[in-house]
Amino acid sequence: MRTRVVVRIIAALVIASAKFPAAHGAPPTAALASRIATPGPDILGHFEAAGMRSVRPYVLTPAELAQVETALARLPALHRRVLASNLRHLGFVEGVPGQGTALTSKVGDTTQFDITVRASALRESLAEFLTTKERRLFDADGSGQSVSFEADGADALTYLLLHEATHILDMSRQLTDKAGNAFGSGIWQASGNDGVTLAPHLASSPVAASRFRGAGLIPAGRARTTYDALASSPFVSLYATAAPAEDLAELMAWHVVSQHHGHKIRLTVRDAGGALPAHYEPMQFPGVRARLPLLDKLLDEAGPDAS
Repeated sequence: MRTRVVVRIIAALVIASAKFPAAHGAPPTAALASRIATPGPDILGHFEAAGMRSVRPYVLTPAELAQVETALARLPALHRRVLASNLRHLGFVEGVPGQGTALTSKVGDTTQFDITVRASALRESLAEFLTTKERRLFDADGSGQSVSFEADGADALTYLLLHEATHILDMSRQLTDKAGNAFGSGIWQASGNDGVTLAPHLASSPVAASRFRGAGLIPAGRARTTYDALASSPFVSLYATAAPAEDLAELMAWHVVSQHHGHKIRLTVRDAGGALPAHYEPMQFPGVRARLPLLDKLLDEAGPDAS
């Protein structure tokens, strides 16, 4: 979510103003690798101010540094060029409590941003990451039903960098800043105080009744009802319902991971005996597929990827 400062789950952080020097024509991949940095006292101080006093900087091992550089190189050309212009630092921390994962924060009044990622995500598959996140939405109700994801070998880091880089793309171009924009047409609408809310037909849907929209836990026995509703919506995930910015970031990350990198993401609902009464492939939802040409048009702006 964002209101000038984007925060993914953990806290609202605003980093002190500072500019990163221009890349001076360096290829996008090399320029981005130079932005990887151990978080300094300024970033840690804001974590502490938010009550997260156990958060500490994480220093990447050589193997992890290579892993991050590879993930950056796999970003779409558009994302890498935007980050080459607008990313100050990409860093990693450990000791993040609860379900915090990653955040993108604006650097003061500049056009620069920092991305900070929970270091343990380096060791997670996308299936593990999505499953852990999703199961926190449900309350055990005696039904024995559970949800999980399969992601065909995809890694969590690639997804997270895609998601966070899309936030920077969004904010630098104000793609979702106004109600009625092309990416939110028929989905999000203006509300009071210059805010936005879900269109009425979506606000009354089970997809709007999760913790991502301030509701309580969903009884596990209602998992199929919830995901049947999701399959009839324009959203690729329940997290996408949180805000227009999250909607775009989720849709873009899932699209690139599945359509561009070739990974099949599937959500399953199992009963107490382990049987599979239902499964879903969000990238095949009609409402999701109808939105993909707009994403492809945006991605094509970068032209051929020569880096």
